[in-house]
Amino acid sequence: MDLKDYIAGELLRVSKKYSLPKLKIEAEKCLLKNLTVENILERAKLAVEFNARDLETAAVNFIFKNLAEVSKKEEMKSFPSSIIDRVDKMNEPLNNFFKNMSEIKFS
Repeated sequence: MDLKDYIAGELLRVSKKYSLPKLKIEAEKCLLKNLTVENILERAKLAVEFNARDLETAAVNFIFKNLAEVSKKEEMKSFPSSIIDRVDKMNEPLNNFFKNMSEIKFS
């Protein structure tokens, strides 16, 4: 983990402990900048633990866009259920579209 990322994670903890919303926003911004398959689990956990909504949304979007790659990781089993539920909901419209397309009969 990059030192800057580590510090941003620690700043999230400090912002919660001392009720510093501006610090939380800045720490979130830093963590949002460099989402990777390697760090997405850690970022998702931080987002849920510290109620970092922007980071959580970014993590969900990242996972959705990189689902094939992320789902290969053993850590996938450790993702917070709220994150997985949101990714699943993003998949529902696509799954319904393909289901509906398969039911259409072309003559």
